[in-house]
Amino acid sequence: MKRFFASALLMFLFTTPVLAQQQPFKGFTRQDLKDDFTYAVDLLKRQHPNPYKFTDTVTFNRKMDSLMKRFDNDPSLLSALRYAPIQLFNDVHLKLDYNEDQVADIFYAMNHFPLATTNFGNRLIVNARGAAIPFGAEILSINKIPSGKLLSEIGYATYSDGFIGTGVDRTGNNLSLFLSLVFPDATSYEVVYKDFGARNPVTVQLKAVDAKTGYHHRNLGQLPFNTFLKRAYVTKEYLDGESTAILTVLTFMLQENVMYKELSSFFEEVKKRNIGNVIIDIRSNGGGNPNMSALLYSFVALKPFDNVFNYRTKNIKMHDPENMLNGNGAKMTDEEQAQTENFLKQRFDYDSAAGFFYGNARLNEGSVANYPPDKNNFKGSVYVLISGGTVSAATYFAALVKNNKRGLLVGTETGSGEASTTAAWFSTYTLPKTKCRLTVPMSEIYFMKAKNDNGRGCIPDRELSFEAYQRYIRADKDPEIQYTLDLIRAGTR
Repeated sequence: MKRFFASALLMFLFTTPVLAQQQPFKGFTRQDLKDDFTYAVDLLKRQHPNPYKFTDTVTFNRKMDSLMKRFDNDPSLLSALRYAPIQLFNDVHLKLDYNEDQVADIFYAMNHFPLATTNFGNRLIVNARGAAIPFGAEILSINKIPSGKLLSEIGYATYSDGFIGTGVDRTGNNLSLFLSLVFPDATSYEVVYKDFGARNPVTVQLKAVDAKTGYHHRNLGQLPFNTFLKRAYVTKEYLDGESTAILTVLTFMLQENVMYKELSSFFEEVKKRNIGNVIIDIRSNGGGNPNMSALLYSFVALKPFDNVFNYRTKNIKMHDPENMLNGNGAKMTDEEQAQTENFLKQRFDYDSAAGFFYGNARLNEGSVANYPPDKNNFKGSVYVLISGGTVSAATYFAALVKNNKRGLLVGTETGSGEASTTAAWFSTYTLPKTKCRLTVPMSEIYFMKAKNDNGRGCIPDRELSFEAYQRYIRADKDPEIQYTLDLIRAGTR
């Protein structure tokens, strides 16, 4: 079976610096790509659980027309990829992946921006020591394009739920790769930067590098400083001198017995050491099972809490089955399609007045609605680190903490909605001409009896200033963790 890159990494193709008239793809043409973009939009209008949730048909069609005009007018065949219309649905769970066999050579042939970078909101930061620009310096512009505009130009790869703008947080050490793609023909970069504490900006010229060198440089990034805490799905650190413990949870896709064992051992140790503060780091948690989010919350809950999910969708029919794939990546059979539709029919009831299918009691099988605190529940102060990389079930955990007033959220807005997101089940399609894979969520999920979604994630209670962020990284400290430790020392709750 052919391998596919994760879509966040595949978006590096969207403005690639090769000769404008080259045919860069194996197996499909520019027109094939445009045809599949159009097909994907038509399919999503029928298959997505709520395609116009954050827009309307007039606005959507206008934006789609604009993207296709830009597609037609862009002289670079590779640059045309940046106009993929998936971004218009404002759904962080939508994914478009390209076949590695068709694009790998493009990646190796392109030029690359030579520095590791990271972002602080819409500001661009040098993320490596020993580079041509000092670590921690702010890049003000590249090739005369301001950094804020550059980051907005890669929005096709960083879309989130609704109106959330923190998706760049998910780019990690690939941010420099995305930046280089804004300049299709660049062999060098004019970079204007300002070092920490400097009065005036400095301008330098940097040469583009090849793929191997670019990859190496990107992986020299200093941030994140807590990579040790990311060596496993769940890691633990105990700072006895600070009366603080740090729990890093990278996923909620673990089985309940595994998750419970990890959490129980952590909180038992916290109790044994008489620790008064717990920091829970979910900045890079891409979600999973929301019941595992509830399980984690039960270890900090002070009283029973609602663990209620409401599901709804515009559609429970499998459209275009000839292009559907099963869980093994093979073409879905008629029997598998029927089984999928029967599964949904048994669990969703149609409300003609609302125009939605709503999940019934069968969807709550195995869930604990009135969830009790764990017997080893922690009663001290709780701090939760969040970012644009906090998605899906991880956002649900942050929402439990926030809505139950159980702790302080520190960082940036989560990458998926506080009230709801799309998830639960997914269907995968092979687009007919390019053989790209489109992954479509099958249902919306609303948390904690929410009925409306304003298109925003969990907003942090505390957010670092840019000056504080620069001070922390220059001191080789993880900004959010050190900031939280400072809050603890100051007695902030």
